[in-house]
Amino acid sequence: MSTTMKKYADYLQNISGKILLGCDGFVDETYEIVEVRRSQSDFTAMKKLRQFGELLVERADGGVGLELVPKRRCEGGFAINTGRVAAFLGLKPSLPGLYGNQGIDPAYHEFEENCNLLSLGDPALTIALEFSDGKVLMSNLEAVSNLSWEQFKTHFGDNKLKEMFSGVDILGLGYWSLTADFDGIFQGFMDQYETLTPPRRMFFDFADIKKKSSESFIKSLELIKSYNSKIRMTFSLNEHEVFELCARVGVERPELTPAAIASALTIVREKIGFDELVVHTPEFAAASNASEGEAYAIQDRQSNVIRLAGAGDSFNGGFLCASLGDLPLKERLVVANAVTAFFVTHATAPNKQELLAQIEKAADH
Repeated sequence: MSTTMKKYADYLQNISGKILLGCDGFVDETYEIVEVRRSQSDFTAMKKLRQFGELLVERADGGVGLELVPKRRCEGGFAINTGRVAAFLGLKPSLPGLYGNQGIDPAYHEFEENCNLLSLGDPALTIALEFSDGKVLMSNLEAVSNLSWEQFKTHFGDNKLKEMFSGVDILGLGYWSLTADFDGIFQGFMDQYETLTPPRRMFFDFADIKKKSSESFIKSLELIKSYNSKIRMTFSLNEHEVFELCARVGVERPELTPAAIASALTIVREKIGFDELVVHTPEFAAASNASEGEAYAIQDRQSNVIRLAGAGDSFNGGFLCASLGDLPLKERLVVANAVTAFFVTHATAPNKQELLAQIEKAADH
């Protein structure tokens, strides 16, 4: 084993820490679209997202009839998809969210042993149309959008909140664009650390920035910035979101290359006052950190993809887990890339041995 791979092996062997991720919850019903049907059991699925878009444009003046074939009914959302990675690495993350009111929804049963599921109510529903190169997600967001800090606080009570937020190493909050009371929930999280020892880092995935106004976006950034000196803040984006972020804060749109994205992240990071910005794309990941500078890691675009929904969250989970110790920024990106590559080709997260093997496959590690 090379010196580099031994570093990853030692890290994964000794990984430890408490991760708390909140607080959404979706059940994803995923379908593929029939392009050509030859018999009851024989059909060709529409492979490219562009085909779907072009079909909608072509039929824009009339109607579009589609045949859907179910692929799976499964868990969805930031907390569970990100936490899955930690769970498979043996960390048992705490995940307050929407997993079922009368009992845990069957979509989450596989996580009951390796995650600490803390349910506030029934999950939201997402209909996902999946293609080989992308996906369309359509969600009934009522359950998530109505979730508030007051509901969170009332449901768990002061003693449970203290237990939940104590000793946390990394705290995560996802899907700002889908949660109406995101700022209230974030403030509630921060209020817990008026008396408790704060985590070493807090991690955000805002999801679709375009959905909310610039005014609300900047307001959220300012609120998070005000706590960056107390808890180091990490903001994760995909390739589309980074361009939107640049536009929102007045930074020139960079080229979609690793070095250009990393450089732009530094400019944006300094403007918004966060400790760390991370971007993941199918070909590379890049980051800018206030103390470590810039880094990027190349990865091969996966060809045998079997699941895309949850890929970005899987990257986030890998990066979070890699941030529990002292791995340098580049190595944290390598770990996150490997988790993503494994997830999209296996439809699940890797265990320690599988993750190490996936890292070794990468040309850039």
